[in-house]
Amino acid sequence: MAANNSDWTFRVSASERRRLTKLRRHIIATGKLPNLKTLVFRADKYYGDSVCVVERIKGEPVSHTCRELKNKVDALGTALLNRGFKGKHLAIIAENSFDWLVAFFAVSGGVGVAVPIDKQLRDDEISNLLDKADCEGLFFSKAYAKTAKFHLDSHPGFMLAVGFNKSVDSDRFATMEELIEEGERLIRHGDRSYINAEIDNDSPAAIFFTSGTTGANKGVVLSHKNLCTNVNGIIATIPTEYSSFSVLPMNHVYELSCNCFTALYMNAVIYINDSLKNIQKNLLEFKPEAMGVVPMIVEGLYNGIWANAREQGKEDVLRKLVAFSNAMRKKGIDLRPVLFKTISSKFCERKFPTICCGGAPSRAEYMTGMGDFGFRIYNGYGMTEASPSHTLNLHAELTPASAGKLMPGGQLRIDEPDDEGVGEIWIKGDNVFSGYYKDPEATAASFEDGWFKTGDYGRVDAAGNLYISGRKKNIIILDNGENVFPEDLEFAVMDGIPYVTEAVAIEAVRTIAGKEMKIIAAVVYVDPSQFDEPKTHDEINEMLQNDIAAVNKKLAAYKKIQSVILVDEPMEKNTTMKVIRQKVIDKYAR
Repeated sequence: MAANNSDWTFRVSASERRRLTKLRRHIIATGKLPNLKTLVFRADKYYGDSVCVVERIKGEPVSHTCRELKNKVDALGTALLNRGFKGKHLAIIAENSFDWLVAFFAVSGGVGVAVPIDKQLRDDEISNLLDKADCEGLFFSKAYAKTAKFHLDSHPGFMLAVGFNKSVDSDRFATMEELIEEGERLIRHGDRSYINAEIDNDSPAAIFFTSGTTGANKGVVLSHKNLCTNVNGIIATIPTEYSSFSVLPMNHVYELSCNCFTALYMNAVIYINDSLKNIQKNLLEFKPEAMGVVPMIVEGLYNGIWANAREQGKEDVLRKLVAFSNAMRKKGIDLRPVLFKTISSKFCERKFPTICCGGAPSRAEYMTGMGDFGFRIYNGYGMTEASPSHTLNLHAELTPASAGKLMPGGQLRIDEPDDEGVGEIWIKGDNVFSGYYKDPEATAASFEDGWFKTGDYGRVDAAGNLYISGRKKNIIILDNGENVFPEDLEFAVMDGIPYVTEAVAIEAVRTIAGKEMKIIAAVVYVDPSQFDEPKTHDEINEMLQNDIAAVNKKLAAYKKIQSVILVDEPMEKNTTMKVIRQKVIDKYAR
């Protein structure tokens, strides 16, 4: 049973850490994780009554154990099989929660295929994805009851809609509690159809829809082997902490696989963040030792540290401490745990939390800046199609431009490299998916001789470190035939002009003497609140034009930005907080 616990931060003593470390080594020695059903089984077998998830329910902290997870997964899975859902696709749309994980593991662990859905989409978009993935059932939280009803109204043959919450009251909906109670009764009467179900490791576990910045969503079919290869690779590469912070949506494989699956496998308590606006508050209360985030969150944390220093009149003192600390580090003396203890105490009880940053390219100044305080930053290269990790950089605070080296079992090649070694990145490995759901054309176009063609361009240095140049489909081809990666220009602008919040480089058209010519334009957003003194749009624009001119002096002639468009609102983003590039192009290209 879930239990309220006043000491819900579950501090791990030194002796418990030693015991848990020894147990983790034993689990790893039993063999690599083969499938998600085994993940839940091992969590129960080895960790039992240890807490695996802490969440807030109506504002109050509630803890859940590994045994509770296993029992509820078995019960829910048994009920679903009893209701005829063997081999069916069942979707999940809800906020991050323990119930979300129960539903996912129950479906993928012996029933059918789980289909996590982005909760930020419109009702009609969600309904379209349910159709696209051939879903015959849906799990949802109370906030999405209207969404579930919308789909039921337009699909009379839809088999099952299950509300997580007891308060979801409708004759058309079942509840999670009802199904779990039903499954428990069946198990008590000897039904072991789900518990004894065997998993084909190559069979689909889930369909994840991409949330790219251009084009329609594609359904990425990931098998148990794909997802578990990612977990095994992370465990073999990254030192595992004892608690983690779940802040990104679980419908993204980055959060689910890299954070939740890995934490469950190694019994690191998963603290679920209840709201983006509560990140700082929850970090202070939960004090997690690790978190998976996107660059926007890193930027927010970094800027928050400096904003707090300014409010306390200690900004100059902090700058001097950073300069002194960095000077001592060059001499091999690391004083960060002492000099910045006041800052670290606001994040984690013992140290700064480890940050895994992914989902989008990261600005070097923030990665390095967080490292200056004492954070360890990981980043890498991956995508939904790779479950999602393929390379990993364990010291991104020191080498922020690198996406790191290959993870265990992965392969990578640079196709048709140019004189600088830059070409399209092709990948292979057990973590790489086999195709898009019901889209043979897109699948065929994405593979060649067994290699997945990522659509990203990059190079590999002599030490095996990958460096990303940009997306193939984003390349700007000028009238003179020169190719320009817009990402290069965007980072040049943001790294060279600290007050720039967002920048998107696009191919635009300018009419000169009646003739249309391609030019490079930069669409820029600047958050005016960051300035000590209020500034008007025109004042910011004048500063920006001058500073872009300075950036241009450092760029090759054909890369120079010829037009700057200052916008007054942040640009539209997807749920991994990437700017939706195509919408910027559509709006400003002319």
